Amino acid sequence: MSVLNPRTRRDIELDQVLGIVAGYAASELGKKAILSLAPTSDRAWIEREFQLLEEMLEAVRGGFSPSAISDLRPILDQAKAHGDLSGEQLLTVAETLEAAGELQLALSGPRTPRLSALVGKLSDQGRLAAAIRRAIDDRGEIRDDATPKLRALTRRRRALAEEITAALRRFIDRHRELVQEPVVTQRGGRLVVPLKSGAQGTLRVVVHESSASGQTLFCEPTSLVHANNRLRELADDIWREKLRILAELLELLLSAERRLRADMEILAEIDSLYARARFALAWRATIPQLAPEERVELVEARHPLLADRAVPITIHFGGDRKLVVITGPNTGGKTVTLKTIGLFCALTQCGVPVPASSRTTLGVFERIRSDIGEEQSIEQNLSTFSSHMTNIVEILSEADERTLVLLDELGAGTDPQEGAALGLAILEYLLERGCTAAVATHLTPLKHFAIKHPEVLSCSMEFDLDTLSPTYRVLEGVPGRSCALIIAERLGLPKELVERARGSFSLGEIRAEEIIEELQRERAAARRLRANLDAEREVVRRLKADYQRRLAALKEKKAEAISRELARLEEELRAARKELAELIAQARAKEETEPRRMALRRVEELARRLPGPPHEARPAPRLKEGDTVRIRATGAVGRVLRVEGERVEVEVKGRRVELPPQALEPAPAPPTAPLRLDLPVHTSVPLELSVRGLTVEEARRKVDEWLDRLLLSGVHTGRIIHGKGTGTLRRALHEHLSTLSYVRRFRLAPPAEGGEGVTIVEL
Repeated sequence: MSVLNPRTRRDIELDQVLGIVAGYAASELGKKAILSLAPTSDRAWIEREFQLLEEMLEAVRGGFSPSAISDLRPILDQAKAHGDLSGEQLLTVAETLEAAGELQLALSGPRTPRLSALVGKLSDQGRLAAAIRRAIDDRGEIRDDATPKLRALTRRRRALAEEITAALRRFIDRHRELVQEPVVTQRGGRLVVPLKSGAQGTLRVVVHESSASGQTLFCEPTSLVHANNRLRELADDIWREKLRILAELLELLLSAERRLRADMEILAEIDSLYARARFALAWRATIPQLAPEERVELVEARHPLLADRAVPITIHFGGDRKLVVITGPNTGGKTVTLKTIGLFCALTQCGVPVPASSRTTLGVFERIRSDIGEEQSIEQNLSTFSSHMTNIVEILSEADERTLVLLDELGAGTDPQEGAALGLAILEYLLERGCTAAVATHLTPLKHFAIKHPEVLSCSMEFDLDTLSPTYRVLEGVPGRSCALIIAERLGLPKELVERARGSFSLGEIRAEEIIEELQRERAAARRLRANLDAEREVVRRLKADYQRRLAALKEKKAEAISRELARLEEELRAARKELAELIAQARAKEETEPRRMALRRVEELARRLPGPPHEARPAPRLKEGDTVRIRATGAVGRVLRVEGERVEVEVKGRRVELPPQALEPAPAPPTAPLRLDLPVHTSVPLELSVRGLTVEEARRKVDEWLDRLLLSGVHTGRIIHGKGTGTLRRALHEHLSTLSYVRRFRLAPPAEGGEGVTIVEL
């Protein structure tokens, strides 16, 4: 039995919301996967999907985006049924296989272990992709050099065509007065010249076709008939070789059919996760917590179909209070609340994040059943009430402790007293069956039942009587007022009629309305106070965070300044002592006189007063490049970049400073996560990359990714096809390549291989 029946799926508008999520997919594969989602009660599956989704969110935040992926199943169906595929379809296959390889590379790593395991199931189709790329060019045409035989045939046809064309041009020059137009054209696969009508009588030619007016004849000199025949034979040979190449590729594709179909399922799941992650980021949606029991805790839930108009809904029920009765005036938002509850539970059990606070907690239900909205059946001759009761009877027959029941306007559509009595019986039955339920009503007996029963939570929808409009906020623990008399009076109903209606109330009913009104006022005041406190708390939190950030920055700057000043002073002391030592030595070396002896004694006295150099107190450590060190003055840990004599260059938090060795001490290296480079063994790197039609920035990014893949695959030469055009893209790419340290050299291709439209790169 499915979690949702068709009626409930329509009531909570699940398909419309899944359509919004599907709009964030990168391919039709992902869209179809999202639209086919159905809620499940398998808790392990839901937890697994949310774990994958958390990793995908991390990847998308890091810039992950799938390349062009196509659904290959229709192509496989056509290949299997008709044994025929076009070059464009085979090119689509190659692009999808290459994109799958790029996707596997992007999602493989220690930060996404579950996604790595998922993409690791993709089959090795590098041979198939490479075979298609060798045979098919970027336009979907078979390459002239796809096979040695095709290359030879194409070269011979080109040479023969050039010979025939040259002979025809000489023919035109000799008989210019008989030529209608001095051009060489083609008719029926043969090279011909257009002659004037009547020229065939004076020349030895074969007429192949004439113009519509009959004034022009397309003729072939008899001397070239044999050469043109050979040209046609070569064209037929080339056509047969191309058919053979397509058949060979088709056979290779069909041999991998089973694995490719399995790959499509994996790619659909990846794109589905990608769509859900993008939806979560765009709609500020979160992965809800899964409750161990059947309960609903929505916190600031926003219905996606209401977009910016959605008022966040917060409501808690389940556990000790498994049933909630929601009351309030019409158009107050009761129906929207019920739909939001059902929708968010269904989305969660589809593995889709929900637009709500991260504090949202939802149980996993085996069934979600609803009776929401107007229903009439003309064919079955059922009134609205009869239609609702037919649906409710079916719901009650299935209800148990693992069922979520949503009932809108219970007891409406018939006599109020009978409807209320029926509603009370249904509420008691739901409690007896132990199901979790949310019921909307405006019948007073049902309000009283909710207030008195310990297992029922009474809630109401707030209504602003000043503006006569609902606020769509749920007030827990407070029953709602219907407000019919007040609304009628505000809308202009004579006061005496309102008073007459109010006089029909019993004293108990009036007192109950007054109590509800007082409770609502107190609840509104408490909510405003709480909102003010929350706002003030947020301001204090931001100020505290800003203060701590500034304090940390100030401490760091102060420590760096002290470290630099200490280093400068140590350098000055060292220089002063060196200079004094030299002066003393010079003075001793010269002839001693009384003034010199006095000066020498003065210098030695000054030298004794200077503090000793740092290395006298602490020996300088023996450092080398790559060592991890700590700056003694600040305690900051960095890495040695360069050691030159008495100066050591250290990188600390991305900054470089020069210090003497005495200012440093060895430190243990910071713990690092083990480096893993999980490469897809099957990924085939194309030796050519086409960036035609891309912007400069897009082309640079594509080139960088392609060069990385070449390096990782051990390939040292590749071709970038950028086209000729204005040369802007070529110049930008050449400037970029010149900045890459791992590019040995690059050059334009020879004219026969693309000339200025192609750059050859050596790594």
